[in-house]
Amino acid sequence: MTMNISSTQSNALIKLVKTVAFCALPLGLASCAAPVEKSSTPAQSTAVANVANTAPGAFYSGEYRNAFVELGIASPEQVSKKVNDTYQQLFYSDSRSESGEAVFFPVGDDMGFIKDIGSNDIRSEGMSYGMMIAVQMDDQEMFNKLWKFSKTYMQHKDGWYQDYFAWHLNATAPFGHKSENPAPDGELYFAMALFFAENRWGAGEGINQYKHEANVILQAMVNKQETDSQVTMFSRDEKQILFVTEKGLGVYTDPSYHVAAFYELLARWADEDNQLWADAAQVSRDYLYNAAHPETGLYSEYAAFNGTPQETSFNDISHKSGYDAFRVIGNIAMDHHWFNADPRQQELADRMIGFYADEYKRKGQNYAVHEMDGRIVSEWGSSGQNAMNGTAAMITNSQEAKEFTERLWKQATPTGKWRYYDGLLHMFSVLQMAGEYQIYGPTDATQ
Repeated sequence: MTMNISSTQSNALIKLVKTVAFCALPLGLASCAAPVEKSSTPAQSTAVANVANTAPGAFYSGEYRNAFVELGIASPEQVSKKVNDTYQQLFYSDSRSESGEAVFFPVGDDMGFIKDIGSNDIRSEGMSYGMMIAVQMDDQEMFNKLWKFSKTYMQHKDGWYQDYFAWHLNATAPFGHKSENPAPDGELYFAMALFFAENRWGAGEGINQYKHEANVILQAMVNKQETDSQVTMFSRDEKQILFVTEKGLGVYTDPSYHVAAFYELLARWADEDNQLWADAAQVSRDYLYNAAHPETGLYSEYAAFNGTPQETSFNDISHKSGYDAFRVIGNIAMDHHWFNADPRQQELADRMIGFYADEYKRKGQNYAVHEMDGRIVSEWGSSGQNAMNGTAAMITNSQEAKEFTERLWKQATPTGKWRYYDGLLHMFSVLQMAGEYQIYGPTDATQ
């Protein structure tokens, strides 16, 4: 959940009821050990020319496109170095001050957290993102540290919230909850990362029985009983994920939470509710087509179940296109790369990238927040937005998409106060375009 300015350049613009949290550790704590070297991937990355709409998805072919190589931007060796250097900086750098480089903060020898540097807090969003990145990098030690912290300090042990994760923690020990409410995107990423972990490394003991833990989370996501004040985080009627479970804040969704590729895998791998997850994948594809602005291709922060922008009392840009919405193009690119199930995705990418390319030509940069019709709201841009736009070449062969991928390649890994959100989106984008954001588990290519 990104409901705060930590992914922005100004705390003054957005007034939120909730802010997402990460714990800060004293600087005197020991630094992390070096990660294990990345092992071979389930299928070799493959350069495929002009395949945006014709090649089968990687789930079926086992082939993952290295778009940086395919587009003539870099050599395989340069790409591998960029992936590893980006990961090392964000997760293993010793520089953890506000002006520094790392987002991971150790807690003793066997735990740690991802910190939102700008807001000085800890979030389920960042913890689950960190776990997904760690499993993609074949770094089980890092994965287990993040998971143990999440289980210990974030996951509710009893009450209506049992098995959900408090989305917002204080940044210092004892890491108390700043909010008891969950953020559904965190649960979705926790579950998917746990499935990948067991499929890649096997089941451990206790909390490291990864697949079991994933299924517990999924059951909680869809099967809790509604109360006067709370609703489960996944609507069976709408087959859509919610933005929040608290009725007082409204019942609606967030376009950036619609990760159809994850739903496709859950439909095949979850212990229960497989048809629900299968339906959700198609519903999400339809939803993202309907929710895109017909001219700009932009998505709002939050939206009703029919895709109409959702205005709220606690977020000034809830009905505009901003920080949450950065992620939508990356999610569509992932779905196309893995499943290639919806030819409309190229239209969505062309429309959005066409808007941003035109703005870049006119203004010399892109801006972080817009009205849905494209009018500029913020005075600043975002490297996280630039990174996500760089994934568009996975969907479309347009020259404009290639230019955004080239900018992603040239973009330095974010540092300083805003490196949490921008940095993690940058890492995800580099992984995607390097062909290193992969499915770990049974696929048609392995059966």
